[in-house]
Amino acid sequence: MAFKRTDNVRSLELTSLIDVVFLLLIFFLVSFAFSLAGDASESKLYSEIELPESNTTLPVIKNDLLDNLMIQVVPDTTNRGNARRVVVLWPSLDDTLRISRMQALNTALHDSTFAAYPAGFVFLSDAAFAELPASKLISESIRKYVALERSKRNRKHPIVEVRAERQTEFKILSFIMDQCSSLKEAIPQIIIRTVP
Repeated sequence: MAFKRTDNVRSLELTSLIDVVFLLLIFFLVSFAFSLAGDASESKLYSEIELPESNTTLPVIKNDLLDNLMIQVVPDTTNRGNARRVVVLWPSLDDTLRISRMQALNTALHDSTFAAYPAGFVFLSDAAFAELPASKLISESIRKYVALERSKRNRKHPIVEVRAERQTEFKILSFIMDQCSSLKEAIPQIIIRTVP
């Protein structure tokens, strides 16, 4: 008995047609979005992007009054072959008498609580860098500040503020952060700002 061969004429399947149309639609939408964006020269620059404003206020300087230890790292303009000058500004340890940042700067310059990093300090080893007078000034000031804050002002968590220009070498900032972190939990917050 011979089997009859039947050829079923297949009709157009709707499922595969929908899949193909859907993929073409996705491809069209994606390519259309890129064609609207244009090239990179026509897109918005980073300076044109509007970022949200921060509503937080840092407890550092209000009305230019100094409440925390401030370490200023500025270029040395004395032309003695030094690259950076470190000035340590001390807040008033009396809660009743608060001083401004400019008064603290005048006091620091008068009391010689500043030191300079020599040119080429970036190439020094970490041990040699830690022995420089400016590095010693930073580490001694941070340790003394934590001890004074705990004993006189009874503050458990003093804050250290660093002010530096944008082009400051990271080795200095890293050293300051290492000194603060070596005191474990004594300094939970370091604020780094750029000098205007």
